[in-house]
Amino acid sequence: MQIIQNIFTYIIDMGASVMMPIIFTLLGLIMGAKFGEALRAGMTFGVGFLGLNTIIGLMSATISPVATALVENLNFKLTAIDIGWATGSAIAWSTEAVPFVFIAVIITNILMILLGWTKTMDVDIWNYWHVLFSASAILLACGVNNVLAWVFAIGQAMVLMGITFIMADYSQADYAEVFGLEGISIPHCQTVSILLYTYPIDWLLNKIPGVKDIHWTSEGIAEKLGLLGEPIMMGFIIGGFLAALAQFTTHGVSIAAAIQQIFIVGMNVAAVLVLIPRMVSLLMEGLMPISEMTQAFLEKRFPGRELYIGLDSAVATGHTFVISLGLIAIPIVLILAVVLPWNVVLPLGDLATLPFFAVPCVVASKGNLFRGIIEMIVICVVVLTIASLGSDIFTELVKTANITVPEGSAQITCMVIGTQWITWIPFLLAKWICL
Repeated sequence: MQIIQNIFTYIIDMGASVMMPIIFTLLGLIMGAKFGEALRAGMTFGVGFLGLNTIIGLMSATISPVATALVENLNFKLTAIDIGWATGSAIAWSTEAVPFVFIAVIITNILMILLGWTKTMDVDIWNYWHVLFSASAILLACGVNNVLAWVFAIGQAMVLMGITFIMADYSQADYAEVFGLEGISIPHCQTVSILLYTYPIDWLLNKIPGVKDIHWTSEGIAEKLGLLGEPIMMGFIIGGFLAALAQFTTHGVSIAAAIQQIFIVGMNVAAVLVLIPRMVSLLMEGLMPISEMTQAFLEKRFPGRELYIGLDSAVATGHTFVISLGLIAIPIVLILAVVLPWNVVLPLGDLATLPFFAVPCVVASKGNLFRGIIEMIVICVVVLTIASLGSDIFTELVKTANITVPEGSAQITCMVIGTQWITWIPFLLAKWICL
């Protein structure tokens, strides 16, 4: 078993930008593609994924100092530092649960396809980390020698991924309509967890007289604002505004230095809004040949059956509305972090991932910016609440992985684990029963 664990760790340590091209190349070969075609498609996807992560890194490096300055300048008292999703995924892929949960999820997907319970064939194995994290939390809380804990750890992964596959099917038509993702579904636990309440919120808003008739779109805003409504200008304005707020709340700031920072942050955010769609187009360029080959392969062996390729929600983050809503969410989450009396989370590391939070808002509202903002506010409240409640277990998991807790923080957490409210239900249930 240790050999299997070492193999998994070796592959995962290379990161998704290497792991996913390997998977896509192998998948292409299985589907009957020539080696060169499969390799080109896999590497193109990998380059796009790497480029996307690089741009998100640029956004994180740009926004994090701004957020830190706002928190310090306005004397916010928040004790749990948000250190980002990458730490959570690193923990999840390094515990004893990995080989068992990994195999269990693959078996679940295959069985559900054979039984006709899902149309989604999930190739996005990197994002198994969501249920791996909850499995790791269960084993930490209940003990690795507890048989019942193992039953919960593996069982919850199978149940939650089953729900995820079903929701991926349910939302696929909306992804195709809004983002043009034909034949592709999004079995992403984080996105599905959010969809489970953005869909009901959108349904409710559609029942309120007056409110149901308000429809803002990125295209409509761009048309009315002209140059100011273009992504490059929207990025510059939003980034510049956030930088100005941070700079002019700093005691003794130089006007000249503040203006410099406003332009630097504004240009960096403008670059993010322009470059993310370009990177996503590379993802799609690599993905489409594999998707078409897989569809043909499945149609031949499952005549009359419609099947989808399951991918990360990253393929939907290139939409202008998604990026814009993700940026609008930055001041929203910072304000909520201060005004919510129960919150202890200092938003930081996952601020750059807010466009991923925006994707299910866009899907549920069909691109309605007005409804998207309302749904994003609800998301941020839920995320901060759960990330606060989960900070204890997250801090303990980080310590077991020998990751240093940032100086000055009593606890650490990440906002992404706050999106996964359904993964905390089996954890709390297992903790109650096992202890």
